[in-house]
Amino acid sequence: MSQAVLFNVFAEEYLNICKKSSTYKESLQNAVNHLQHFSESSGTPIFTNLNEQVIEDFVYYLQSQNLMVSTVKNNVNRIKYLLKKARRFGHEVDSTIEDFNVPDEEGNAVFLTMREVYKIHRYTNLTPREIEIKDYFIIGCLTALRFSDYSRLKPKNFVRNKIVIKTKKTNTPVQVPIHPVVREIIQKYNKELPPPPSVQHFNRQIKKICRKIGFKKKMLFERQIGRQRVSKLIPKYQFISSHTARRTAATNMYLAGIVPYRIMLVTGHKTEKSFFRYIRITREENVKVLAKHKFFTGDKRKNKRHLKSI
Repeated sequence: MSQAVLFNVFAEEYLNICKKSSTYKESLQNAVNHLQHFSESSGTPIFTNLNEQVIEDFVYYLQSQNLMVSTVKNNVNRIKYLLKKARRFGHEVDSTIEDFNVPDEEGNAVFLTMREVYKIHRYTNLTPREIEIKDYFIIGCLTALRFSDYSRLKPKNFVRNKIVIKTKKTNTPVQVPIHPVVREIIQKYNKELPPPPSVQHFNRQIKKICRKIGFKKKMLFERQIGRQRVSKLIPKYQFISSHTARRTAATNMYLAGIVPYRIMLVTGHKTEKSFFRYIRITREENVKVLAKHKFFTGDKRKNKRHLKSI
């Protein structure tokens, strides 16, 4: 017969035997710490059979700490992960907790159009090191690889007309065709790309580079912080980072008519739902793509015959 136990007691026991990476274990511990602080503030011990009402109160507590929606969501998901483990260890767990989800926040992430990508590529009024960083960014914009992958490309990864690499995050083999601009960059360095910067330095520099190039149009930045909605106008270059390159590539591939599942083989998205949340398409861009589809263009001769028959 299963029984409920104090959540923090189980979590401590599990984390002692958990084989996950130290980074992931640290994220689990942070979630446990938040739940423990919530328990202390409410004066109520938390057991593994905590119900949906307790989770809702926990979310309200996290919001009161002025945490962003993504942080609240991550903490709840990690608690749910630990509850699944608790059930496997024979502890009583309320099954309704699996259906509880913190709604996603519409992100402020941007993507660059192909015209903007080419504009960055052609810009030369930069220092030698800035040009190297710009070249790395362009490779990301035309491959959909993560920074952790496009920043460690070696000659062995360039196989004929494709890039072949095992991704660092998921250890998944990926193959991407080499875009003409990427080939130009690779040839410039004779396949030996310059030493990459740290991702922190890269993100600082790519913002400076994009500011120089002129990405200064103000964009609306909105974020839920705690229970307050924060809105302000920020220049576009402030939104651009190493990850913008990957989102740019995925979005532009989709706008070019590549079917989602083929793009997902590169990006690693498991479902179309997660893929479409990831890419950035405005209504104006969407209608341009729809207008070119044969459903709207049709066969002109058939259309004429159809109209005559009406």
